[in-house]
Amino acid sequence: MTQTFPLRRDRVAQHVDVAPGGEIVLRGKLVCSTDGSIIDAATTTWPAGAPGGGSVDSGGLVDFAQGGFHVTSRDPATHEVRAIATGDPAPACALAGVEAPCLPLRLLPLARARLQTTQELASCLNGGITVEVPDAVLPPVAPAAVPYVQGAAVLLGALAIASIGWVVQRRRARSPHGRLLELAKRTRAKLRAADPVVAAPLLPAVEAALGALKQRRVDAASAEGKRVAEVLRRVELRLDASVEEARADREQQAADELVREIEGALEAVDEVGGARRGRA
Repeated sequence: MTQTFPLRRDRVAQHVDVAPGGEIVLRGKLVCSTDGSIIDAATTTWPAGAPGGGSVDSGGLVDFAQGGFHVTSRDPATHEVRAIATGDPAPACALAGVEAPCLPLRLLPLARARLQTTQELASCLNGGITVEVPDAVLPPVAPAAVPYVQGAAVLLGALAIASIGWVVQRRRARSPHGRLLELAKRTRAKLRAADPVVAAPLLPAVEAALGALKQRRVDAASAEGKRVAEVLRRVELRLDASVEEARADREQQAADELVREIEGALEAVDEVGGARRGRA
């Protein structure tokens, strides 16, 4: 049975009752009425008319890592985000005074990107996000259901095998090969969301590197594997820098527009004052 509840925006962080390894699914989006941007749990989509043009940022409404979760998939088109509880420390939960794991909100950085206060941002958001938590706890077996206990045991065995598989997968992910593979996948995802002019010459090379890693043609622990990792990190840093530059440009353009509006208003006030003094 799946538990479903809304992600509350009136709390700094919201506890989610899920054990380490458990998955949660967040669906839905928020639309800001002032700039047309779309915010889901893990991404922000800027419209074509936004300063800097249309783009997709990797930051959404929730800071998963600080809440003890790891995002396994995100889809800015359907606005579905899947994450698993890591069991790792969750600093944001401790700061908010709620039990880990939790879903801490990123209203402050989202507001700063728009040169707004958190109250102004909250007032422009319309829509909602729901949280789904699959319930792995089996209900008590009624006396009439005793013949089905064997089936329940099989189900529990399957869950145990799945848990063991998750542990093995997590260990592989933490191995040198797993970390390098994750770096290549992360870089490819950022390239797909980046400016096409920047991504066009880089994406084929990253795709080729990812294919070689999946076929284990490169040993991640070798000198050649470390060279591949270094190049991928440079690409990722370059992409992150370009995103920050684009965001800074948007902020500067917004600030320039505000300054021009204020200066124009001051000039209008001065003209009105001069006209009144002339009549006097």
